[in-house]
Amino acid sequence: MRVHAVTVEVVAGPDVGTRIVVDRPAFVVGTGEGADLRLTDDTVSRQHVRLLLSQAGIRVRDEGSTNGTWIHGIRVTDVLLTSSVTITLGSTSLALHIDAATLDLPLAPSESFGDAVGGSAAMRHLFAVLERAAPSDVTVLIEGESGTGKELLAHGVHLHSDRAGGPFVAIDCGAIPANLLESELFGHERGAFTGADRARVGAFEQANGGTLFLDEIGELPIDLQPKLLRALEMRQIRPLGGHGVRSINVRIVAATNRNLADASKRQEFRVDLYYRLAVVRVTVPPLRDRSEDILPLATHLLRRLHGFEEATLPPDLAAMLSAYKWPGNVRELRNVMDRYAVLGANPAALFDGSVPTRPTPVAEDLSHLPYHEARQVALDRFERSYVPAVLERAGNIVVRAAELAQVGRTSFHRMIQRIRSNHIGDD
Repeated sequence: MRVHAVTVEVVAGPDVGTRIVVDRPAFVVGTGEGADLRLTDDTVSRQHVRLLLSQAGIRVRDEGSTNGTWIHGIRVTDVLLTSSVTITLGSTSLALHIDAATLDLPLAPSESFGDAVGGSAAMRHLFAVLERAAPSDVTVLIEGESGTGKELLAHGVHLHSDRAGGPFVAIDCGAIPANLLESELFGHERGAFTGADRARVGAFEQANGGTLFLDEIGELPIDLQPKLLRALEMRQIRPLGGHGVRSINVRIVAATNRNLADASKRQEFRVDLYYRLAVVRVTVPPLRDRSEDILPLATHLLRRLHGFEEATLPPDLAAMLSAYKWPGNVRELRNVMDRYAVLGANPAALFDGSVPTRPTPVAEDLSHLPYHEARQVALDRFERSYVPAVLERAGNIVVRAAELAQVGRTSFHRMIQRIRSNHIGDD
Protein backbone atom coordinates (compact mmCIF):
# COMPACT_ATOMS: atom_id res chain seq x y z
CA MET A 1 0.00 0.00 0.00
CA ARG A 2 1.39 3.38 -0.97
CA VAL A 3 0.71 6.22 1.47
CA HIS A 4 2.07 9.72 1.74
CA ALA A 5 5.11 9.94 3.98
CA VAL A 6 4.50 11.93 7.16
CA THR A 7 7.24 13.75 9.03
CA VAL A 8 6.65 14.73 12.65
CA GLU A 9 8.73 17.66 13.91
CA VAL A 10 8.69 19.11 17.43
CA VAL A 11 8.43 22.88 16.92
CA ALA A 12 7.75 23.92 20.53
CA GLY A 13 8.40 22.35 23.91
CA PRO A 14 11.31 20.65 25.68
CA ASP A 15 12.10 18.41 22.70
CA VAL A 16 12.10 21.12 20.04
CA GLY A 17 14.08 20.12 16.96
CA THR A 18 13.29 16.40 17.20
CA ARG A 19 12.21 15.11 13.82
CA ILE A 20 11.04 11.63 12.80
CA VAL A 21 9.43 10.01 9.75
CA VAL A 22 6.33 7.88 10.33
CA ASP A 23 7.04 4.59 8.58
CA ARG A 24 4.27 2.30 9.87
CA PRO A 25 0.45 2.29 9.83
CA ALA A 26 0.14 3.25 13.52
CA PHE A 27 2.48 5.60 15.38
CA VAL A 28 2.20 6.64 19.04
CA VAL A 29 3.46 9.90 20.53
CA GLY A 30 3.85 10.18 24.31
CA THR A 31 6.24 10.06 27.24
CA GLY A 32 6.00 6.30 27.91
CA GLU A 33 8.68 3.78 27.00
CA GLY A 34 6.47 2.21 24.34
CA ALA A 35 5.90 5.44 22.41
CA ASP A 36 7.32 5.60 18.88
CA LEU A 37 8.12 9.28 19.45
CA ARG A 38 9.02 9.62 23.12
CA LEU A 39 8.82 13.12 24.55
CA THR A 40 10.14 14.50 27.84
CA ASP A 41 7.35 17.05 28.37
CA ASP A 42 5.66 16.41 31.75
CA THR A 43 2.38 17.80 30.39
CA VAL A 44 2.22 15.04 27.74
CA SER A 45 0.61 11.72 28.68
CA ARG A 46 2.42 8.39 28.42
CA GLN A 47 0.41 7.45 25.34
CA HIS A 48 -0.96 10.81 24.29
CA VAL A 49 -1.92 10.60 20.64
CA ARG A 50 -1.93 7.95 17.94
CA LEU A 51 -1.26 8.73 14.27
CA LEU A 52 -2.80 6.33 11.75
CA LEU A 53 -1.67 6.37 8.13
CA SER A 54 -4.09 5.57 5.33
CA GLN A 55 -4.46 6.33 1.66
CA ALA A 56 -7.02 8.99 2.58
CA GLY A 57 -4.59 10.91 4.82
CA ILE A 58 -3.45 10.81 8.43
CA ARG A 59 -5.86 10.16 11.27
CA VAL A 60 -5.04 11.85 14.58
CA ARG A 61 -6.65 10.17 17.59
CA ASP A 62 -6.24 11.29 21.18
CA GLU A 63 -5.63 8.32 23.49
CA GLY A 64 -7.54 9.71 26.45
CA SER A 65 -4.77 12.12 27.38
CA THR A 66 -4.95 14.37 30.44
CA ASN A 67 -4.32 17.69 28.66
CA GLY A 68 -5.86 16.88 25.31
CA THR A 69 -4.84 17.20 21.67
CA TRP A 70 -5.49 20.59 20.10
CA ILE A 71 -5.60 21.93 16.52
CA HIS A 72 -6.02 25.69 16.03
CA GLY A 73 -7.30 26.03 19.58
CA ILE A 74 -9.94 23.31 19.26
CA ARG A 75 -9.66 20.12 21.28
CA VAL A 76 -9.93 17.08 18.99
CA THR A 77 -10.39 13.43 19.81
CA ASP A 78 -10.41 11.85 16.37
CA VAL A 79 -9.85 13.71 13.11
CA LEU A 80 -8.70 12.87 9.57
CA LEU A 81 -6.15 15.29 8.11
CA THR A 82 -5.41 15.62 4.42
CA SER A 83 -2.91 18.48 4.63
CA SER A 84 -0.02 19.51 6.87
CA VAL A 85 -0.97 20.98 10.25
CA THR A 86 0.42 21.71 13.72
CA ILE A 87 -1.05 19.91 16.72
CA THR A 88 -0.51 20.77 20.39
CA LEU A 89 -0.04 18.26 23.19
CA GLY A 90 0.37 19.90 26.58
CA SER A 91 3.29 22.33 26.23
CA THR A 92 4.55 20.64 23.05
CA SER A 93 3.63 21.50 19.47
CA LEU A 94 4.17 19.02 16.65
CA ALA A 95 4.23 19.97 12.98
CA LEU A 96 2.81 17.13 10.90
CA HIS A 97 4.16 17.42 7.36
CA ILE A 98 2.31 15.31 4.79
CA ASP A 99 4.97 14.92 2.12
CA ALA A 100 4.57 14.57 -1.62
CA ALA A 101 6.78 11.47 -1.48
CA THR A 102 5.10 8.15 -0.73
CA LEU A 103 5.99 5.10 1.34
CA ASP A 104 5.33 1.51 0.37
CA LEU A 105 3.94 -0.26 3.47
CA PRO A 106 4.08 -4.03 2.92
CA LEU A 107 0.65 -5.63 3.07
CA ALA A 108 -0.14 -9.33 3.10
CA PRO A 109 -2.11 -10.35 -0.01
CA SER A 110 -4.59 -12.23 2.18
CA GLU A 111 -7.13 -10.75 4.59
CA SER A 112 -6.54 -13.57 7.06
CA PHE A 113 -3.67 -15.14 8.96
CA GLY A 114 -4.57 -18.48 10.42
CA ASP A 115 -7.99 -17.89 11.96
CA ALA A 116 -7.38 -14.15 12.44
CA VAL A 117 -9.33 -11.99 9.99
CA GLY A 118 -8.80 -8.37 8.99
CA GLY A 119 -8.86 -6.52 5.69
CA SER A 120 -7.70 -3.16 7.03
CA ALA A 121 -4.27 -1.88 6.09
CA ALA A 122 -3.14 -2.09 9.72
CA MET A 123 -4.04 -5.79 9.99
CA ARG A 124 -2.66 -6.74 6.59
CA HIS A 125 0.61 -4.99 7.49
CA LEU A 126 0.65 -7.01 10.73
CA PHE A 127 -0.02 -10.21 8.78
CA ALA A 128 2.88 -9.38 6.43
CA VAL A 129 5.31 -9.03 9.36
CA LEU A 130 4.16 -12.30 10.95
CA GLU A 131 4.30 -14.15 7.62
CA ARG A 132 7.97 -13.18 7.34
CA ALA A 133 8.73 -14.15 10.94
CA ALA A 134 6.79 -17.44 11.04
CA PRO A 135 9.18 -19.72 9.06
CA SER A 136 12.10 -18.90 11.38
CA ASP A 137 12.41 -20.07 14.98
CA VAL A 138 12.76 -16.62 16.55
CA THR A 139 10.59 -15.71 19.51
CA VAL A 140 7.65 -13.42 18.78
CA LEU A 141 6.06 -11.00 21.24
CA ILE A 142 2.49 -9.97 20.41
CA GLU A 143 1.27 -6.90 22.27
CA GLY A 144 -2.26 -5.54 22.31
CA GLU A 145 -5.34 -4.87 24.36
CA SER A 146 -7.40 -7.73 25.75
CA GLY A 147 -9.72 -9.28 23.22
CA THR A 148 -7.80 -8.30 20.08
CA GLY A 149 -7.10 -11.90 19.02
CA LYS A 150 -3.50 -12.38 20.12
CA GLU A 151 -3.87 -16.15 20.55
CA LEU A 152 -5.31 -16.49 17.04
CA LEU A 153 -2.26 -14.69 15.67
CA ALA A 154 0.08 -16.87 17.73
CA HIS A 155 -1.61 -19.96 16.33
CA GLY A 156 -1.25 -18.45 12.86
CA VAL A 157 2.52 -18.16 13.44
CA HIS A 158 2.52 -21.86 14.37
CA LEU A 159 0.52 -22.84 11.25
CA HIS A 160 2.84 -20.86 8.96
CA SER A 161 6.00 -22.44 10.43
CA ASP A 162 7.79 -25.72 9.89
CA ARG A 163 6.38 -26.78 13.26
CA ALA A 164 2.78 -26.80 12.02
CA GLY A 165 2.67 -30.60 12.34
CA GLY A 166 3.70 -30.44 15.99
CA PRO A 167 1.69 -29.46 19.07
CA PHE A 168 0.48 -25.95 19.85
CA VAL A 169 0.25 -25.54 23.64
CA ALA A 170 -1.21 -22.42 25.24
CA ILE A 171 -0.58 -21.35 28.84
CA ASP A 172 -2.25 -18.30 30.41
CA CYS A 173 0.34 -17.00 32.86
CA GLY A 174 -2.21 -14.68 34.44
CA ALA A 175 -4.84 -17.34 35.13
CA ILE A 176 -2.70 -19.87 37.02
CA PRO A 177 -1.85 -19.29 40.71
CA ALA A 178 1.80 -18.32 41.13
CA ASN A 179 2.55 -21.35 43.33
CA LEU A 180 1.36 -23.70 40.55
CA LEU A 181 2.75 -21.93 37.51
CA GLU A 182 6.28 -23.35 37.76
CA SER A 183 4.88 -26.88 37.69
CA GLU A 184 2.56 -25.99 34.78
CA LEU A 185 5.51 -24.75 32.74
CA PHE A 186 8.33 -27.10 33.69
CA GLY A 187 6.55 -30.11 35.21
CA HIS A 188 7.38 -31.81 38.50
CA GLU A 189 8.65 -35.08 39.85
CA ARG A 190 6.75 -37.29 42.23
CA GLY A 191 7.09 -36.01 45.79
CA ALA A 192 8.27 -32.57 44.67
CA PHE A 193 5.74 -30.96 47.00
CA THR A 194 2.85 -31.94 49.23
CA GLY A 195 0.20 -33.62 47.11
CA ALA A 196 2.54 -34.44 44.20
CA ASP A 197 1.78 -38.16 44.27
CA ARG A 198 2.79 -38.60 40.63
CA ALA A 199 5.13 -36.95 38.15
CA ARG A 200 3.70 -34.40 35.75
CA VAL A 201 4.92 -33.29 32.32
CA GLY A 202 4.94 -29.51 31.96
CA ALA A 203 3.97 -27.30 29.03
CA PHE A 204 7.52 -27.10 27.64
CA GLU A 205 7.70 -30.88 27.21
CA GLN A 206 4.10 -31.07 25.99
CA ALA A 207 5.00 -28.58 23.23
CA ASN A 208 8.22 -30.39 22.22
CA GLY A 209 8.59 -30.18 18.45
CA GLY A 210 5.94 -27.49 18.26
CA THR A 211 5.03 -24.06 19.64
CA LEU A 212 4.46 -22.92 23.21
CA PHE A 213 2.22 -19.87 23.49
CA LEU A 214 2.71 -17.93 26.73
CA ASP A 215 -0.29 -15.64 27.09
CA GLU A 216 -0.22 -12.71 29.54
CA ILE A 217 3.54 -13.13 29.89
CA GLY A 218 3.65 -9.81 31.75
CA GLU A 219 1.98 -11.54 34.72
CA LEU A 220 4.81 -14.08 35.10
CA PRO A 221 6.12 -13.82 38.69
CA ILE A 222 9.50 -12.15 38.88
CA ASP A 223 11.07 -15.15 40.63
CA LEU A 224 10.12 -17.44 37.72
CA GLN A 225 11.52 -15.15 35.04
CA PRO A 226 15.18 -16.29 35.39
CA LYS A 227 14.10 -19.91 34.96
CA LEU A 228 12.15 -19.07 31.82
CA LEU A 229 15.11 -17.09 30.47
CA ARG A 230 17.42 -20.05 31.04
CA ALA A 231 14.98 -22.39 29.28
CA LEU A 232 14.92 -20.07 26.26
CA GLU A 233 18.67 -19.62 26.10
CA MET A 234 19.83 -23.16 26.96
CA ARG A 235 16.85 -25.06 25.48
CA GLN A 236 16.81 -27.08 28.65
CA ILE A 237 14.43 -27.34 31.59
CA ARG A 238 14.61 -28.83 35.07
CA PRO A 239 11.26 -30.13 36.41
CA LEU A 240 10.31 -29.06 39.92
CA GLY A 241 11.96 -31.48 42.35
CA GLY A 242 14.15 -32.96 39.63
CA HIS A 243 17.93 -33.32 39.66
CA GLY A 244 18.70 -33.53 35.94
CA VAL A 245 17.92 -31.29 32.98
CA ARG A 246 15.89 -32.25 29.93
CA SER A 247 16.46 -30.93 26.41
CA ILE A 248 13.55 -29.23 24.68
CA ASN A 249 12.85 -28.21 21.10
CA VAL A 250 10.17 -25.53 21.37
CA ARG A 251 9.37 -22.28 19.59
CA ILE A 252 8.05 -19.55 21.91
CA VAL A 253 5.36 -17.01 21.05
CA ALA A 254 4.33 -14.72 23.91
CA ALA A 255 1.56 -12.18 24.30
CA THR A 256 0.71 -9.39 26.72
CA ASN A 257 -1.69 -6.49 27.17
CA ARG A 258 0.99 -4.64 29.15
CA ASN A 259 3.86 -2.51 27.89
CA LEU A 260 6.78 -4.76 28.80
CA ALA A 261 9.35 -2.14 27.84
CA ASP A 262 7.88 0.15 30.50
CA ALA A 263 7.61 -2.72 33.00
CA SER A 264 11.26 -3.61 32.51
CA LYS A 265 12.30 -0.01 33.22
CA ARG A 266 10.33 -0.16 36.46
CA GLN A 267 12.05 -3.46 37.28
CA GLU A 268 8.70 -5.27 37.22
CA PHE A 269 9.91 -7.45 34.34
CA ARG A 270 13.46 -8.59 33.64
CA VAL A 271 14.97 -6.53 30.87
CA ASP A 272 17.07 -9.48 29.60
CA LEU A 273 13.96 -11.66 29.34
CA TYR A 274 12.11 -8.86 27.54
CA TYR A 275 14.78 -8.62 24.85
CA ARG A 276 14.88 -12.41 24.56
CA LEU A 277 11.13 -12.52 23.95
CA ALA A 278 10.83 -9.44 21.72
CA VAL A 279 13.06 -10.56 18.84
CA VAL A 280 10.04 -9.87 16.64
CA ARG A 281 7.59 -7.53 18.37
CA VAL A 282 4.21 -6.60 16.92
CA THR A 283 1.24 -4.68 18.27
CA VAL A 284 -2.32 -5.66 17.39
CA PRO A 285 -4.41 -2.53 16.77
CA PRO A 286 -7.62 -2.27 18.80
CA LEU A 287 -10.86 -2.69 16.89
CA ARG A 288 -11.73 1.00 17.28
CA ASP A 289 -8.64 1.84 15.19
CA ARG A 290 -9.79 -0.29 12.27
CA SER A 291 -13.49 0.38 11.95
CA GLU A 292 -13.47 -0.96 8.38
CA ASP A 293 -12.97 -4.44 9.87
CA ILE A 294 -16.05 -4.36 12.13
CA LEU A 295 -18.80 -5.39 9.68
CA PRO A 296 -16.70 -8.00 7.78
CA LEU A 297 -15.71 -9.49 11.14
CA ALA A 298 -19.34 -9.55 12.29
CA THR A 299 -20.51 -11.42 9.20
CA HIS A 300 -17.49 -13.74 9.37
CA LEU A 301 -18.39 -14.66 12.95
CA LEU A 302 -22.00 -15.37 11.99
CA ARG A 303 -20.93 -17.65 9.15
CA ARG A 304 -18.14 -19.43 11.00
CA LEU A 305 -19.70 -19.87 14.43
CA HIS A 306 -23.41 -20.03 13.67
CA GLY A 307 -23.62 -21.40 10.15
CA PHE A 308 -25.31 -18.34 8.61
CA GLU A 309 -25.14 -18.74 4.85
CA GLU A 310 -26.55 -15.27 4.26
CA ALA A 311 -24.95 -13.02 6.86
CA THR A 312 -26.31 -9.66 5.69
CA LEU A 313 -26.84 -7.42 8.71
CA PRO A 314 -29.91 -5.18 9.11
CA PRO A 315 -28.94 -1.56 8.27
CA ASP A 316 -29.75 -0.25 11.78
CA LEU A 317 -27.64 -2.94 13.41
CA ALA A 318 -24.78 -2.35 10.98
CA ALA A 319 -24.87 1.37 11.83
CA MET A 320 -24.76 0.64 15.56
CA LEU A 321 -21.89 -1.84 15.20
CA SER A 322 -19.92 0.69 13.16
CA ALA A 323 -20.54 3.51 15.67
CA TYR A 324 -19.59 1.55 18.77
CA LYS A 325 -16.04 1.92 20.19
CA TRP A 326 -15.65 -1.77 21.20
CA PRO A 327 -13.67 -1.51 24.45
CA GLY A 328 -13.67 -5.33 24.58
CA ASN A 329 -12.43 -5.53 20.98
CA VAL A 330 -13.08 -8.65 18.88
CA ARG A 331 -14.03 -10.70 21.94
CA GLU A 332 -16.86 -8.27 22.69
CA LEU A 333 -17.95 -8.26 19.03
CA ARG A 334 -18.14 -12.04 19.12
CA ASN A 335 -20.26 -11.85 22.28
CA VAL A 336 -22.68 -9.45 20.57
CA MET A 337 -22.91 -11.58 17.42
CA ASP A 338 -23.57 -14.69 19.54
CA ARG A 339 -26.51 -12.84 21.09
CA TYR A 340 -27.72 -11.65 17.70
CA ALA A 341 -27.72 -15.21 16.38
CA VAL A 342 -30.01 -16.22 19.24
CA LEU A 343 -32.05 -13.11 20.08
CA GLY A 344 -32.19 -11.12 16.85
CA ALA A 345 -31.39 -7.45 16.38
CA ASN A 346 -32.95 -5.96 19.53
CA PRO A 347 -30.35 -3.36 20.58
CA ALA A 348 -31.29 -3.52 24.25
CA ALA A 349 -30.66 -7.26 24.25
CA LEU A 350 -27.42 -7.15 22.23
CA PHE A 351 -25.41 -4.56 24.11
CA ASP A 352 -24.46 -4.34 27.76
CA GLY A 353 -25.02 -0.81 29.02
CA SER A 354 -25.93 2.02 26.67
CA VAL A 355 -26.94 1.29 23.10
CA PRO A 356 -24.42 2.81 20.67
CA THR A 357 -25.65 5.37 18.20
CA ARG A 358 -24.12 6.70 15.03
CA PRO A 359 -21.93 9.71 15.84
CA THR A 360 -23.27 13.03 14.63
CA PRO A 361 -21.08 14.49 11.85
CA VAL A 362 -19.52 17.74 13.05
CA ALA A 363 -17.86 19.16 9.99
CA GLU A 364 -18.90 17.28 6.85
CA ASP A 365 -21.43 19.97 5.84
CA LEU A 366 -19.04 22.79 6.83
CA SER A 367 -16.07 21.80 4.69
CA HIS A 368 -17.00 24.35 2.00
CA LEU A 369 -16.54 27.22 4.48
CA PRO A 370 -13.30 28.95 5.51
CA TYR A 371 -11.96 27.59 8.80
CA HIS A 372 -12.90 30.52 11.08
CA GLU A 373 -16.39 30.76 9.59
CA ALA A 374 -16.93 27.00 9.94
CA ARG A 375 -15.69 27.12 13.52
CA GLN A 376 -18.21 29.86 14.38
CA VAL A 377 -21.08 27.91 12.84
CA ALA A 378 -20.09 24.80 14.82
CA LEU A 379 -19.86 26.88 18.03
CA ASP A 380 -23.31 28.38 17.42
CA ARG A 381 -24.79 24.91 16.98
CA PHE A 382 -23.13 23.69 20.16
CA GLU A 383 -24.39 26.63 22.22
CA ARG A 384 -27.95 26.14 20.91
CA SER A 385 -28.04 22.65 22.42
CA TYR A 386 -25.79 23.20 25.44
CA VAL A 387 -27.26 26.38 26.93
CA PRO A 388 -30.92 25.25 27.04
CA ALA A 389 -29.84 21.90 28.53
CA VAL A 390 -27.89 23.62 31.34
CA LEU A 391 -30.76 26.04 31.97
CA GLU A 392 -33.15 23.12 32.31
CA ARG A 393 -30.85 21.45 34.85
CA ALA A 394 -30.72 24.75 36.78
CA GLY A 395 -34.49 25.19 36.84
CA ASN A 396 -34.13 28.14 34.41
CA ILE A 397 -32.22 30.12 37.05
CA VAL A 398 -29.44 31.89 35.14
CA VAL A 399 -27.12 32.33 38.14
CA ARG A 400 -27.31 28.61 38.91
CA ALA A 401 -26.87 27.70 35.24
CA ALA A 402 -23.71 29.82 35.04
CA GLU A 403 -22.36 28.02 38.11
CA LEU A 404 -23.07 24.62 36.54
CA ALA A 405 -21.36 25.72 33.30
CA GLN A 406 -18.48 27.15 35.35
CA VAL A 407 -18.58 30.49 33.52
CA GLY A 408 -19.39 33.99 34.69
CA ARG A 409 -23.02 35.11 34.83
CA THR A 410 -22.33 37.85 32.25
CA SER A 411 -20.76 35.34 29.84
CA PHE A 412 -23.74 33.03 30.22
CA HIS A 413 -26.13 35.94 29.53
CA ARG A 414 -24.18 36.68 26.34
CA MET A 415 -24.62 33.06 25.22
CA ILE A 416 -28.36 33.32 25.78
CA GLN A 417 -28.52 36.56 23.79
CA ARG A 418 -26.52 35.03 20.92
CA ILE A 419 -28.89 32.08 20.75
CA ARG A 420 -31.94 34.38 20.71
CA SER A 421 -30.51 36.64 18.01
CA ASN A 422 -29.44 33.68 15.87
CA HIS A 423 -32.86 32.11 16.25
CA ILE A 424 -34.55 35.35 15.11
CA GLY A 425 -32.18 35.51 12.16
CA ASP A 426 -33.01 31.92 11.18
CA ASP A 427 -36.70 32.75 11.10
